[in-house]
Parts: sequence; C-alpha cells; structure tokens
Amino acid sequence: MKGVPNCFIALWCILMPLTSFLLVRSVQGTIPAYVLGFFSVFFVVLSRSEEQPNVPRMRYFQMMFLVAGIWLLLLCGSQLGHILSNRHDFGDMFLNSPGDTRVVLRSVLFTQTLYLAACLCIALFFRFFFRPEWMRYVLWGGWFLALYGIYEWLFFLIFQQTGDFIANRTYGEDLQTGSWSQVIQMGPFSLLRIKSTFGEPSFLSAAVVPYLFLALEYKRKWLSAALLFCVVFSTSTSAYIALPFAIVIYSFFRRRLSWSIGIVLLLFIAMLGTLYFAFPDTFEGMFTAKLSGANGSGEIHQSTLEAMYEAMQTFTVMNRIFGIGFGYFYGSVFNAVLVNTGWIGMFVYLYAFLKPAILLRPSDGGLALKVGVATIFFLYCVNVSELFLPTTWMFLGLAYWRLDQQKREKKASELGSIRTPVPVG
Repeated sequence: MKGVPNCFIALWCILMPLTSFLLVRSVQGTIPAYVLGFFSVFFVVLSRSEEQPNVPRMRYFQMMFLVAGIWLLLLCGSQLGHILSNRHDFGDMFLNSPGDTRVVLRSVLFTQTLYLAACLCIALFFRFFFRPEWMRYVLWGGWFLALYGIYEWLFFLIFQQTGDFIANRTYGEDLQTGSWSQVIQMGPFSLLRIKSTFGEPSFLSAAVVPYLFLALEYKRKWLSAALLFCVVFSTSTSAYIALPFAIVIYSFFRRRLSWSIGIVLLLFIAMLGTLYFAFPDTFEGMFTAKLSGANGSGEIHQSTLEAMYEAMQTFTVMNRIFGIGFGYFYGSVFNAVLVNTGWIGMFVYLYAFLKPAILLRPSDGGLALKVGVATIFFLYCVNVSELFLPTTWMFLGLAYWRLDQQKREKKASELGSIRTPVPVG
C-alpha cells in the first residue's frame, strides 16, 4: 500500500499491546489500537496500487462484508430463537453486563460487536497491506510490553506499591479497575505479578509468548530475554503452560532444538525447579490449588463452567446452531464462542485460527507466526477469556499475510517450472 505514513504504522504497532488505557475514559472501545484500527480504514479507502483494479482493497472489503453477513445471520438466528422459545433468563451463567436483565437484544451485543469491528480492521489491514519492513515496528510493540512490565515489577520491588501510571480503564457501575495489580508471596519477598499494559497476567500470556517467539525468529536477543523475564514473573499459570506448549511446537517443526530455544527451556526449567523446591506454597497456589479448584481463582473457573453446562442443558436447537447472542456469556474464549455464536460461530472461529496454524510453512519467518497463533488458540481453549486483545488480531493478520505470500510463491514457482524449456536429447 502506498501513502501510509510509517509513523502511523510505528505508533499503531507500539500501542498494540496497550489495553489498560482509554483515550476517552467513559467510552470502553477507545483503547488506542482500536481507534487507530478504525482510522486505518481511511488509508484503505484512499490506497493506491500498481494493480488495476486494487486487488488487496477489494479483498479487504469482501472479507468485511462476509463477516458482517455472518454476524447478521447469527444475530437474527439467536434472537429469534429466544423469542420462539419464550426464554426469560440464562440461569446462573456468568454474563457480560449482569445488570442488564434483557434476554433479547442485550446492550452488550452491540458493544462487543464494536470491539469485533475494531479487531477485524486490525487483522484485515495486517493481512492485506502489511509490508516486511514494518516488522521492526511490530517488535517495537514487544519492547513496549516488556519494558513497561519490567518497570512495574522493579517499582513494586523497591517501593512496595504499584507504579502503573498508564492504566485508567474501569468497568461496571461500581467502576472496578480494568488493570489488576496482583502480588504473589515468594518466601519473604512480595513480588508484583507482571501484567504490563494488559488488565491481568493471564491476558498478558496470550501476547507475551507470541512476541517472544517472534523475537527469537528475528534474533533479537535482548528483547527475547526481556520477554522471557515477563513470562517468568507474570507467575501466570496460563503463561507457564503456554511456553512449554510453544517450545514443543517450535522444536517439532524445526526438527531440532536450537541453542536459543534450548537456553529459554533451561532457564524456564530452572525457574520451575526453584519455585517447586524453594517456594512450595507458591507453587501449590499457582498450579495444584488452581487446577483442583482449591483456591479462589480455581473455584471461580469451576463454578463458571458448572453454571455454563447447566444453562446449556436448556438450549433449544436454534440456540445450539446460532448461539444465544454475540458477547452475552463471559468465559474462556472457546466456551464463549460456542455459547454465544453456536455451531456456526464455532466453525468460523476454528477455521480462522487453525488454518494458518496448520498450513503455514515453518520457514522464511512463518514458524514464529505459526507457533504464535497455535499458542493463542491453545490458551483460548484452556483458560484465557479475552478474545478482543488487539495483539491477537495483529498476529492473526500477520499469519494470513504470510500464508498469502506462501501461496503466491508457490504459484510463481509452478509458473516458472512450466515456462522452463525441457532439454531434448
């Protein structure tokens, strides 16, 4: 795409991990990456291309209209299902905007749709208009995430109070903070759990691990070290299961364990060993108690699942096909997609995330994106409950950008082999 200022892309990529700050504090959808995502449509409309007609722009809007059509289908099917079944409630299932008692056309349906639209702008721009030289800006976003997280951790270590000066996001009528600074006890030390520019450590896990493998792929040693520090001191169960998962996939497709991945693995194992032997109470709270539901976090996850399964027993056929309404239920992304958008939405979701995770070739920069998208999908299945993280959609867009490149390279190779004259005799 011609005419897009590099400063716009640089700013967008740097602010992509920032979800705890709102440009307009009273409007939830005004996190910087969303606003810049909507603004990017302006560049798409005015884009120039040497191709006639402008193929990337046509494909961009085709995808926009396709997703809008699927959304409209799910909207009509889900709400009609409630009307026909005369549904009055969803039991004890945890819903977004719990103060809204409506069953048909809950207000959250439209706010969540606004987030989807912003994220779609991010994914489609990075898919159809990204340029290889912009990858350095993507890595700058990783630096912003890492450095702010390390700053917060050091500030708490020295002053024993949070130093988050960016977060201004709040939720609900009681204005609960959208950025939770949580402390973990390791022996005599009270340490801040790194969340950086995200609302909580589990959200961080869905971004920091993909950034880490992108940094490793592009041989950014200091950035890799900073991101690994954030993984370790997030003390997030999600991050601790995501990193080994990503290492296994990375090594499997590389067919060997590179020295950089080996160092990451050794450091991570050393940290887990230290945690298990030196701080057994902390280890139990992070893993054993959480997985068994013995602590607060584990208990909430279990009760949320139980309430969801009970409510699903009352679903009609239309509820199962179309869901109950976009954004209604709040839980892990996999469960939320199934409940909110039904079998149709689940098919679209699986196709969108698994296609690049499966089809991307593990070469020429594709491996890090392949691992990143697969890791995000894995975390969305097991725990993470925020689908609309801008970094998720940036990595998804980059994965499809690389997949499109892969297809063009294959086609060019096939044409070249056809045109090459075969020697006679």
